[in-house]
Amino acid sequence: MASIERTAYPRFKATLSAQELQTLYAPTEEERDFVATHARNTIQQLTLLTLLKSHQFLGYLPAFDTIPLYIRQYLCQQLHLPPETEFHTAKNPRSRYRHLIRGYLDVTAYANGGARLVEQRVTQAAYTMSDPADLINVAIEHLIQQRFELPAFQTLDRVVSHVRYEVHQTLYAQMTAALSAAEKTRLDALMSVHDGRSEFTRLKDTPRRATLKHLRQWTERLTWLEAIIAPQPFLRDIAHTKIQQFAAEAAALDVGDIRNIPYGPRRYSLLLCFLHHAQVQTRDQLAEMVLKRLRHITNAAKERLKELHEQHRELEEQMLAVFSEVLDHTIHTPEDDATALGHSVRHLLKTHGGAETLRDQYEQVSAYHSDNYRPLMWGFYRPYRAELFRLSHLLTFHSAIHDHSLLDALRFIQRFQHARGDYVPAEISLDFASVRWQALIRTRRHLEAVLKRRQLEVCVFSYLNAGLRCGDVYVEGSEAYADYRQQLLPWDECVPRVPAYCQALQFAPTATEFVTALRERLREVAQRVDAAYPANTALTIDEDGTPHLKRLPAQPVLDGLPTLEALLKARLPERHLLDILKNVQYWVGYTRHFGPLSGTEPKLSYPVLRYIFTVFGYACELGASQTARHTTGPISRQVLRRINAQHITATKLEASLCDVIAEYTRFELPFLWGSGHAAIADGTHIALLENNLLGAQHVRYGSFGGIAYHHIRPTVYPSKHPSCVM
Repeated sequence: MASIERTAYPRFKATLSAQELQTLYAPTEEERDFVATHARNTIQQLTLLTLLKSHQFLGYLPAFDTIPLYIRQYLCQQLHLPPETEFHTAKNPRSRYRHLIRGYLDVTAYANGGARLVEQRVTQAAYTMSDPADLINVAIEHLIQQRFELPAFQTLDRVVSHVRYEVHQTLYAQMTAALSAAEKTRLDALMSVHDGRSEFTRLKDTPRRATLKHLRQWTERLTWLEAIIAPQPFLRDIAHTKIQQFAAEAAALDVGDIRNIPYGPRRYSLLLCFLHHAQVQTRDQLAEMVLKRLRHITNAAKERLKELHEQHRELEEQMLAVFSEVLDHTIHTPEDDATALGHSVRHLLKTHGGAETLRDQYEQVSAYHSDNYRPLMWGFYRPYRAELFRLSHLLTFHSAIHDHSLLDALRFIQRFQHARGDYVPAEISLDFASVRWQALIRTRRHLEAVLKRRQLEVCVFSYLNAGLRCGDVYVEGSEAYADYRQQLLPWDECVPRVPAYCQALQFAPTATEFVTALRERLREVAQRVDAAYPANTALTIDEDGTPHLKRLPAQPVLDGLPTLEALLKARLPERHLLDILKNVQYWVGYTRHFGPLSGTEPKLSYPVLRYIFTVFGYACELGASQTARHTTGPISRQVLRRINAQHITATKLEASLCDVIAEYTRFELPFLWGSGHAAIADGTHIALLENNLLGAQHVRYGSFGGIAYHHIRPTVYPSKHPSCVM
């Protein structure tokens, strides 16, 4: 059974602010006339109005004992009744008023076709979604769209559970129908333990730094994964989201857990999805390693160029001195005495080592002029050459654009992978390369146009790096570097959604109107900026058109600020982190998102307590061992590690964070800073261990890590809807 807290099934909130009460429960004149027409006395009017407004908010008629006191008192105030006025509960007024309210709101009873509607919609959704809470939300949304009254939560839960089970049984049978006995034996062997470790556990390994050693290890890993079994044919007609969900469920299990799954088709299906996920992730990680290594090669060549510029500075000064002496001899020698000038220049060159030596020095200096670091890349590329070629054979690259010259060049250098000569025939097009690269690669030998093999290899892998980053090249069987066009919704399916999308974002529905409106907005902004510019003393624009911002002067400290700070510190009680997590859980219930990846309810005793301690331990970077060491009760290192691995994911943490932020925006304090219709984005530097692929060396912060962005939006309550789901 799914927990009601993890779904969007509408329920009354513990408290509502005055603004929320006004938005959700203020009766309109039409509703007042309806109540006055169908209720005889004031008590019946209060009862009918309360049921009507509750049905508008919940989508169903609630029991009287579940209606919060603050709603009854607010509606008493709207009807000018004493706040202690009770509901009319004699002779079951809910049944009496049910048909009136349904007719007024134009909704249909669930018994009149709602169950069939839910089964059809949930069956369709269950082929792409797995979590029972998500499927219940789909059923709720569909019932509201079709203007059906919501049934009891237990009814929805039973229908969804039955449909989900049937769909999963169908998928398990579909994925394993073509599995041979040998393939099943190979999958079973993944769970066998050898030397204290199983292959199933090895599938969960994560990559390390993109060094040559780890690059070789991960290349061998991909070879090993592809040799186990090819899962793609068995998953051909399965939705991508379903494969991810089954793979995530398998990844959260230990080898003993997956071995103990009694139903064979389910066990093999989870293993197939997990193996497919491991292969895809390994390709992604290898591509990321290659990109980082090629970026390192480029950066190392640029650094070497800077060092050479420093080393050549003395040579440049010596050569300029020689040139200066040549000019002096030219100036002081008569114009008609060319012979004397020639003898003096030759003597001068001989004094400085001779013309050959000066020529060699010139070529050494001029080779790296204009920041041309490309000739230096070979020395840093050479140690990784064999592994890069090996990866180029393992990974299948395709072009996402019409120009295939880059991949033709890749296949060309693969032909000459084991060649030892310095030159290769000029049989390919270099249109993908820049003019500098072409000038470096092309040359002539024995009056025949040839290509420099080493420089060509570096050039091809450099442009392969750029193509993967911008999406011009994609990797077959990858996810992060897959063909982005296949991941987009087809345009014929987008067209029916465009009007609703434009309406939600307040955009013009056609391209012409959108461009016209955008130009008008830009014109208004430009006029407003131009009008305010003369009075803006902080912004200046120089003659070149470059804007400059002056440093704003510090504002003086207010006289009463120290007193205010002292009062706040005196009146604000000290709160421990665990107390804060507990209080926020009481008001928000953010742990409702946590649970097994299969979507079932957690079979833990005291789940909320254990979830809070898990969040506390890992968020404070104590870890499972230290957290369990300093706590008592049902907390242990094994429990915390298992919860963190199997019940809490980044997606669930983000959902919990959204709940906390949405609850925070219900207070008045955030709106003292603005209306909530605009957002300011600022990055937060998150320090990460260098032994991972997620972070990078950031220019702004000057250290290794990642950048996190948070956007906060206000919670918008719909003003009028027959069945508003909160």
